[in-house]
Amino acid sequence: MFKLEVLQEKPWYLQAALFGGVALVLYLGFWYFVTGSTRTETREIEARVEELQRANAGAQIASQRLNEFKANYAAAQADYDDLKALLPEQRELTMVLQNLQDRAKGKLTLRRFIPKEDEQQDFYTAKPVDVEVSGTYNNVGQFFAQMATYQRIVSITDFKVMKLKDNLAKDKKEGKTVSATFTLKAYYVSPEKLLPAAPANGQPAANGAPAAANPANPTAAAGAAATAGSNAATAGQPK
Repeated sequence: MFKLEVLQEKPWYLQAALFGGVALVLYLGFWYFVTGSTRTETREIEARVEELQRANAGAQIASQRLNEFKANYAAAQADYDDLKALLPEQRELTMVLQNLQDRAKGKLTLRRFIPKEDEQQDFYTAKPVDVEVSGTYNNVGQFFAQMATYQRIVSITDFKVMKLKDNLAKDKKEGKTVSATFTLKAYYVSPEKLLPAAPANGQPAANGAPAAANPANPTAAAGAAATAGSNAATAGQPK
């Protein structure tokens, strides 16, 4: 009681300072001893939330990339399916060669059609065939044009077009004036080399395989051969 009377005798600003000091001590004690564990737990929760937010952002990026990968895979699979349609399996090669032979016989005289040994490549195999045909200048040119638009991958190399020298009476009657010799290559893939998914580039790209850089036009090499063959035929056309 005496202390309170003494305190009351002090100036008001000293009383205010004393009460403020006591209040500050009480606040600091409450802040340190009572809320200390709560603040620690809050910091841990905030750190965990930040970690989860980073993980969530990473998951969103991964989800977006997964959709891109799925789209790329679907496109690659479609390209591979298109390639398989252009590149027959080994069991279909006989049918392809027969079709080519029939095309040559259509408006031309097929003088030679000799299959050679297979040429093995990394992903595919080439079947070369030595071919000699005779006919009119226009029919030979049409045959090369047909090879340029053939639905299977083929190429024509080592071709020569020249004036028909030993033309028979039948040849003269039918107007056959030129002969052409060339190596026709039909490409196929062995069953053990068929892949379940499309390769990175989606098409062969080695040693004369036609149009490796453009799967939409796999017979561009044959087209070039047809153009060159037409020019050669022009040079060899009898005057």
